[in-house]
Amino acid sequence: MSGNISTEEKCSVCEGKMIHDERRKGCFCETHTEITASRLFRVRFGKKINKRYRTYDLAYQFLMGLRYEKANGKLDIRDHMYSNPLGFANLGKKYVEFKEKQGLTEMNNIRRYIRNATEYFKGTNVKEIKKKNIRAFLDSLTKSIKGEKGDDIQVPLADKGKACHCSQLHDMFFNFLYDEEEVLELAQLPRFPKVDENLGFRKLIDIGDRELIINSIKESTYEESPKIWLGIDLLCSYGRIRPLDLRRLTEEDIDLEYGVMTFWRPSKSKKNKAPKVVSIKLLPDHIDEFRVIKKRFPGLGKTLFFRHPPGIKGVRADYPFSKSHLYNHWIKVCKEFGIDDVDLYGGTRHSSTTAIGKAMGKKEAKSFSGHNSNAAFDRYCQIGDQDDLAASQLMAKMRGKVIDFDEEKRKKK
Repeated sequence: MSGNISTEEKCSVCEGKMIHDERRKGCFCETHTEITASRLFRVRFGKKINKRYRTYDLAYQFLMGLRYEKANGKLDIRDHMYSNPLGFANLGKKYVEFKEKQGLTEMNNIRRYIRNATEYFKGTNVKEIKKKNIRAFLDSLTKSIKGEKGDDIQVPLADKGKACHCSQLHDMFFNFLYDEEEVLELAQLPRFPKVDENLGFRKLIDIGDRELIINSIKESTYEESPKIWLGIDLLCSYGRIRPLDLRRLTEEDIDLEYGVMTFWRPSKSKKNKAPKVVSIKLLPDHIDEFRVIKKRFPGLGKTLFFRHPPGIKGVRADYPFSKSHLYNHWIKVCKEFGIDDVDLYGGTRHSSTTAIGKAMGKKEAKSFSGHNSNAAFDRYCQIGDQDDLAASQLMAKMRGKVIDFDEEKRKKK
């Protein structure tokens, strides 16, 4: 029969080798047949299965299981190899490497989702992971928040976070383990639980109150670093702009002759080689502001526009703004006004979009925020149209700005 059991234990009388006698259910000395082994058992099955057990009963049970699987055509040696090739930890690492080759912008999130799953499932065989196991993993997820005494408190992760983890696991099992690596068969794929993604509303701010905050930011930063105020002001004025877009903006992406600001967003799909282009028609006061700042802080075409000016203590001149630079300035001034629950995204883009929706309707608000484009041309060349410009003009008026679109008249002034 296939497979066998051996032991590293020697005969207590003659130090002789102990031989497996399956009929007697144990390993015995060839000379002293009454002496039986009691520990250090090893099961060998073929060339790749080699496992140790502390008792003979466990070793024999494992051996009989292998024989049963082989007899029924269900034996997969990968399930029993010491290297555990089908363990979640091993395959999770390969999945992350697979995603890294695609050059995706959200790799930090992907790594975090798979790292959390790996900490939970560890070396569990992916064939053994079922719907109930995935549900238990999602329910175990927590995040850290600050308590009243400043200590860290673990609270359950919100449904949005659970949905993101679940979606990533679904991609790993279906698109990698089944489709790419062919580790699993279709019948072995687990069913996935549905996560009710009830997103909370982002806190907004009144446009008038927001102007007080923006003016305060300008007063405190403009003389030393005017791009801080300008970046936040741009986020308030143009709904298609995201904070990350500003950090990628180069000097040559700002065309003052035509009054257009262009953002090149990398595609999230490996099938789409060309980046997504979003072009914004600038308001006149922003064109003037860019002219002033570009003259004061000149830079080459490929140089990032949002960079630190020289002379500021603690930062390197011409070093790009950090991810949280604008956010930190926004939060600091908000606290001075007694506002502690409105972040940069909610206070700029979301508040502007909501105000536009109230004044112009839902359709115009969606156009202002850039969420209503489906055609291929719109996806890859979203030049701001007249509706977008009209919405930006309305937002400027709401903010109390005087808009003069007569370029020749403005130049004479």
